[in-house]
Amino acid sequence: MVIEEIRYDFREHPEQFRSYFTKIMKLIIISKLNCLERNLISLKYFNEVVSRIEGCDIHKIKYGKPMIFTKFLGYEFNYHTIRVKIKIIDKYTIDISLESIIPDFVKTFDKLSADTNEINWNTNKHSTSGIKFGDDRENNSQDEPNLHLMEKEATLTFYLLDSFIQSIYLLMTQSGADANSLNGRNIEIKDISVSRKILNIEMLVDEKTVILDLLPKSKNGVVVSIDNDEKTGETIRTVMLQNNLNRGFKCFDTD
Repeated sequence: MVIEEIRYDFREHPEQFRSYFTKIMKLIIISKLNCLERNLISLKYFNEVVSRIEGCDIHKIKYGKPMIFTKFLGYEFNYHTIRVKIKIIDKYTIDISLESIIPDFVKTFDKLSADTNEINWNTNKHSTSGIKFGDDRENNSQDEPNLHLMEKEATLTFYLLDSFIQSIYLLMTQSGADANSLNGRNIEIKDISVSRKILNIEMLVDEKTVILDLLPKSKNGVVVSIDNDEKTGETIRTVMLQNNLNRGFKCFDTD
């Protein structure tokens, strides 16, 4: 096991801080995406999401049951590839803790997060490789309106992910005197699983579990499944809804 603690101080270049935070959060999210292969709807939606991330592909691992994970810029992720904790200790200083059973992957992840290349998602679709989506009969039975609906839901999912990232940033850079502030708190994205067309984000806030569900088909787009005593999940949800309102963004309800 390799653990590396890194501190990035952006006080001399404060304009770069938010961009760095957004990039490392995107990288963490990509590294944690997964779904069960046996659920065809989940698999198709997972593929739809991954196909909109530049440089991203999918690969299969068997954890008792076949699981699908991401492969980003040639690096394959799974449950045990990397563990990342982030903590903002003042307005422009961030501590990153990287932990991996693969020694070289700590350096790789740090390099990917710190280089000048942007991580682009919600882009034009590209093909992914190696995963079958059922027989041809089942594929052909999905009509064009349903395909367009899935594409729209994937687009909305990325809007929700962007809103999630910016909400975390606002709360982590908020004054520690504020009761809702996440400044000085350890934040870890533990798992992001795709269940049908829902993204379940499991995160740890000072080792306490919070789970948010991103639902592009619902009216508000985000539901808190599990919260901690401080109601961090509800706070994140409230900030996300405010962000969405300010941007004129709304999900839709097709039920």
